[in-house]
Amino acid sequence: MFEEKFMVTSNDVDKNLEIRLSNLTRYMQQVATDHANKLRIGHNDLAKDRLVWVIIRTKLEIKRLPKLDEIFYVSTHPGKTKMFLYPRYFQIYDAKHNLLVNASSTWVIINYDTRKVIMHPLEDRKLPEESSKEDIELPEKVLGEANTLVETRRAKYSEVDMNGHINNTRYLDYVLDLHDSSFHEKYAIKSFLINFDKEIMEGDNIELYSNGELTEVVHGKVDGQPSFSAKVEYVERK
Repeated sequence: MFEEKFMVTSNDVDKNLEIRLSNLTRYMQQVATDHANKLRIGHNDLAKDRLVWVIIRTKLEIKRLPKLDEIFYVSTHPGKTKMFLYPRYFQIYDAKHNLLVNASSTWVIINYDTRKVIMHPLEDRKLPEESSKEDIELPEKVLGEANTLVETRRAKYSEVDMNGHINNTRYLDYVLDLHDSSFHEKYAIKSFLINFDKEIMEGDNIELYSNGELTEVVHGKVDGQPSFSAKVEYVERK
């Protein structure tokens, strides 16, 4: 297990003084990066062979989100490698080690130039296969139709990460931005599942479709082709 400690800052939160889900996943991404570097399979290690990590699915189950000025811990560990799929699990705890958010994800390694998945790229570097009693199931495929076009937005320079595509955390913003502050003041996020189907690049026009329900299915498309799908379960705040 690999764990790091953080505090929620004013730059992290929304009007509810809760950490934005995209910012929480940035902390998760940072801890995963730090752990990969420790295991000598980080960005710089893979870049020598023109390889890069890409997340393809993630799922979050949320009891509550950390709040402004709150201390929280992000724990992560890899699961058992499945051919070319690399599972990674996350748990988010408060200062008393109460579980706040549970997450699972699957990753692949692609060639930076061809953008193709590489089979068995870490044959000479065995990952630790760890597990926790709190691990949730790996993220499944998003099912459900979403046929109503809600918004079209353009991918911008500020959203591009060091891998040359739109950072995966930005997709969560795309989905949650379909609703305004009044909606998010009334409803909390209970779970969030997202499938990353195709990279979004700077300058792409993204069409966002929704089914308009509280268990919301959202499809993001570029040039009519699927780029991602998400399912968000909203519940009324108490």
